[in-house]
Amino acid sequence: MKFVCPVCQTTGDIPEDRTDQPAAQTTCLKCGANLSVEYDTGRVQKQGAGQYPQEGQTAKRPRPKYAASSVMSMGKQDKSRKDYLALGVFAVVICALLGAGVYFSLQVNRTDWNRQLQKFSKLVDDVTHYGKSIVGEFQKEQKSQNRQTRQAKRHVRKGYEHYKEHRLKRALEELSLAIKKQPENHEAYFWRARTFIRLEQYDNAIADLNAVVNLNPRYAPAYDNLGWLFMRRNAYDRSLSNLNKSIELKPDNGWAHYMRSRVFFNKGDLQQAFENAKTACDLDYNDGCRDAKRYKSKLTESG
Repeated sequence: MKFVCPVCQTTGDIPEDRTDQPAAQTTCLKCGANLSVEYDTGRVQKQGAGQYPQEGQTAKRPRPKYAASSVMSMGKQDKSRKDYLALGVFAVVICALLGAGVYFSLQVNRTDWNRQLQKFSKLVDDVTHYGKSIVGEFQKEQKSQNRQTRQAKRHVRKGYEHYKEHRLKRALEELSLAIKKQPENHEAYFWRARTFIRLEQYDNAIADLNAVVNLNPRYAPAYDNLGWLFMRRNAYDRSLSNLNKSIELKPDNGWAHYMRSRVFFNKGDLQQAFENAKTACDLDYNDGCRDAKRYKSKLTESG
């Protein structure tokens, strides 16, 4: 469902699946304004601080820092280990040659010494030339990698813009190019996974999200999405495993506590469902408050 932010006039969208709430609360990705969008009329109103936009969300808590798009956050790559390896090998060779020179100087006469010195001098020149050529090749490789990193960033930005405007085919193209340029770019995999979710290509989304957590095990939004995807498939243990990891990384993530309460409810564990819903409510996640009351009522009836 599309909407237009009344603050910055940016077009956004909210999830298609509806809860029993008459309106959905979301956050403008451009200006950060917290908005309420009525499902029936499409009316948009500005409200207080929002929460990380997820399925059926109506939270008032400030959006966690990790939820904001980190498309602009990628830094330069660390210096390649190959550079240090090459320099280390070069240093070892030089030391070995110097040691050999000292040894021969003690073992041969002057004539032999001059002959050995000439050979040693030539060998040093050869090794120096070879070392410079190796360093030069590594520098060229590093420049090429830096250029590919910059190109990957541009493709991620373009892909993210297409994703926001629901141009999903174009988003996939740009994000796939980013991954081709920089296979270790976890943000490219994450936003391609989000695009696959919108296209309901859930197997592809799970594969990309697994790539995200392999590249960056502390990227909490990937675990949120995996938890939601596995819950949809009734794979409750795998869903809980990912939601637990998300909460471990971000204990104040009300959405993750709320989703975990739903998983426990589906597993038939009303007590755990109530406790997690109550925690979500304490973190100002409104849907958690609603479900906590419902679960408490069920516990009272069964008790």
